[in-house]
Amino acid sequence: MIVKNAFSEKLSEESKQNWLSYWKHFTDQEYGYCAERNCTKEHQHGVLVTQSSFCQRALFVVPLCKEHSNSFVSQLEIDDGASIVPTELSL
Repeated sequence: MIVKNAFSEKLSEESKQNWLSYWKHFTDQEYGYCAERNCTKEHQHGVLVTQSSFCQRALFVVPLCKEHSNSFVSQLEIDDGASIVPTELSL
C-alpha cells in the first residue's frame, strides 16, 4: 500500500514518540518493525500519513524506523502486515 506524508514540515522528536505511543495503544497487532515494505529495523517513530484510497483529509499513523521517518518526504510503500491507525480515535 502506498501512503503519502501528511505534512511538509518536520515533526519534532517528541511528536513522533507521541504518535508511536498512540499507534501502539490502538493497534491490534504485535508489529515491532518499520512499516516500510523492505525495512527490517525496529520502529521508533510514529508518522502521520494519508492513503490514496481514502479521503485526503483522513490522517493515519504508521510506525517507522528513525531513518525512514527522518527521510520521509513524499510517499512510501508500506508492508501489507503493518497496521495503519486512524488519528480520529480518542485516548
